[in-house]
Amino acid sequence: MKLAFLPLLYLLTALPGHGQSLSFTLRDYITLPRSRHLHGISGAEYIPARQEWQLAGDRGPLHILSDLNELTDWACESDSVVETGLYLEAMRYDASSDTYYFAVENDQESYVGFRRHAMPQAGESFSRLPLPRSMPAPGTNKGIEALALTAGYLWVAPEAGSAEEATTDNTLVHFYRYKKENNTVALDAEFTYEIDRNVCPHEALGGISEIIAVPGEENHLLVLERCYENTTRSVTAKLYEARVDEANRRLIKYRDKPAFDFTNHNGFRPDNLEAMTWGEDQDGKKILFVLSDDNTGKSQWTQVICLALQP
Repeated sequence: MKLAFLPLLYLLTALPGHGQSLSFTLRDYITLPRSRHLHGISGAEYIPARQEWQLAGDRGPLHILSDLNELTDWACESDSVVETGLYLEAMRYDASSDTYYFAVENDQESYVGFRRHAMPQAGESFSRLPLPRSMPAPGTNKGIEALALTAGYLWVAPEAGSAEEATTDNTLVHFYRYKKENNTVALDAEFTYEIDRNVCPHEALGGISEIIAVPGEENHLLVLERCYENTTRSVTAKLYEARVDEANRRLIKYRDKPAFDFTNHNGFRPDNLEAMTWGEDQDGKKILFVLSDDNTGKSQWTQVICLALQP
C-alpha cells in the first residue's frame, strides 16, 4: 500500500458533512516482529510540514521517523530516538504555536505537560497544565491517556474518569477542554462523556486510550475505548464518534453505531491499542493510523493499523 501524507487541511475537502456519522473500514495492518525497535508505543503524531512521524513510548523514548511509504517501512530503524525520561501516554503537536503537549503517567502521578519548540529531553524543564479534578490513585494505571487538538482547543481525557468518577457503577466521566490563546492554553470547560463499563470482567472500569479531532472541525472528536480481558488475553476495542453539545456541556456519543469496531473482523485480532494520528494515501483517501502498545511483553505485539474513512 503506497501512502503519501499530505497536509491535514486537505482532508476537509471530502469529509462528511455536519450531522452525518463517520465510518471506517480496515484498509491494512502490520504486526511488527518483537525483534524490531518499536515497543511500548502509547502516543503518535504525524507532522505534515516536516513529513515526520513522532511516536511516544511509555518508558521514555520518543521515536522520530520519516519516509514511511509502505507499511513494511514501519519495521525499519527510527531516524532518531530522543530519551525524554517520561512515561509518555499521549502526545500532540500544535503547529500554530510550535508547542508539544504530552500526557504522563507514572507510579506517583498523572499529568499533562507542554513545551514549546521541542519535546523535553531527560532532565529538561517543561510546564504543566492544571487539571480540574484529581486522577485515580497512583498504581491504578488509570490516569490521563488521551489528548486531541483542534484549531482553537486542546482536549484532555482521563482513561477511566477522575478519582471520584472511576467506579464501575458510574458511566459519566468528564473531558477537559482548554482554550488556546496567545501561545498558551487555559481551562475553558468540562464536558460529560458516557464511557463503556463492565465490557471486560477483569478490567471492569474500561478505558479511553486515545482521542483525536476530526480534521478541520472544532466540535467533533473520535474516542478510542478499549479494555483487556486477562483470562482470554484478548482486547475489546471500539472507535466512537462524539459531537460537542455546547449548551449542555456534554459529548454526544454515537454509541449504537461505532465508527469502527476492532473486534469484529475475521482474521484480525487487535492488541493493546493506544495511539492515533491522521494520514492520507496517494488517492487522497483519509487514513487513520492506530498503533498498539506491546508493553514490551512476550504475549503482546506492536501493530500499525490503517483505517480508511468512508466518503
